[in-house]
Amino acid sequence: MGKTGSDGAGTIRLLDPPDVVRRTVARAVTDSETGPAAVRADRETKPGVTNLLEILAACGGDPETVTTYGALKRSVTDAVVAVLEPVQQRYADLAADPTHVTEVYAAGAARCREVTAPVLAAAEAAIGL
Repeated sequence: MGKTGSDGAGTIRLLDPPDVVRRTVARAVTDSETGPAAVRADRETKPGVTNLLEILAACGGDPETVTTYGALKRSVTDAVVAVLEPVQQRYADLAADPTHVTEVYAAGAARCREVTAPVLAAAEAAIGL
């Protein structure tokens, strides 16, 4: 969300559970302006709000429908959680079957060696190995 410091504050990771995402978004910087015009993109004067609006849009939400900071943060949280859910589910599926993952890695490595063998052989021949 903001620039990542060494403590990771403001960072949402792909495997973060919804409650962690919610806490991270809730801590995002907005400002003290109130009223329906307060939630607007303005990189110079409202970088935190602009960042949240961009995250919302990137996750498929509609920034035009949000009128308060609370609603903005709830919408961003819901949108981010919705985007992360299929990624987390796929990760859980793969983590549940490490043998399959190992087999896929091995097949990929074998294919890589097969494809690159001629190039490697030519390079070795060119340098006299």
